[in-house]
Formats: sequence, C-alpha cells, structure tokens
Amino acid sequence: MKLYEGMFVIDAGRAAREWEETLSGVNSVLDKHGASVRKGWRFDERKLAYPIEGSRRGVYLLQYFDADPEAIAEMRVDLNLSEFILRYLILRVEGDQEPESP
Repeated sequence: MKLYEGMFVIDAGRAAREWEETLSGVNSVLDKHGASVRKGWRFDERKLAYPIEGSRRGVYLLQYFDADPEAIAEMRVDLNLSEFILRYLILRVEGDQEPESP
C-alpha cells in the first residue's frame, strides 16, 4: 500500500445541496478499490477558470488515502464515470506522512 493525494473538483450545486452524500460517494469509489482514507479537507467553493460540463463553480476536496498502485488505474475509470466529480488529480506521496494541514 502506497500513500496517495487526491484532489477532486466537485459540482458546486450538488455539494451545496448534498455534501454528505457527495463525500460518501467519493469515499465509496475509493473503498471499492481497497483504498483507506487517512485525512480529508473541503475547500471553499471557487469560480472555475472555464466551464466544465456546464458548471462554472466547483468545490475542492483534498484527500490522503492508502491504496495499491494497481488499483489506481481502475479507480480512475470509476472517477471518470462519476456524475458529480468534474475533475480529479491523484498523485503518489513520497514518504509515508501526509501533511498536517493544507
């Protein structure tokens, strides 16, 4: 298991209406592929530089999670199919310690 950092851009309208369901939806995709979330932070709603799937605003979610490297490719497929995740970026963290705060 390696430590990964995931930044997810979530549709602001859905995040405002159903934040808990949206967060559990992201976590369920991670759990489906055997990842375990260590920490997560929600950032404020921001204006996007350009519209993504008709959305002009997004909420950023930063999560640190442990996962097998082989599971990341399959995880990306499910994240691409998600209706509420507009964009995402998953990076492997060097070392084993996540930051205390972003």
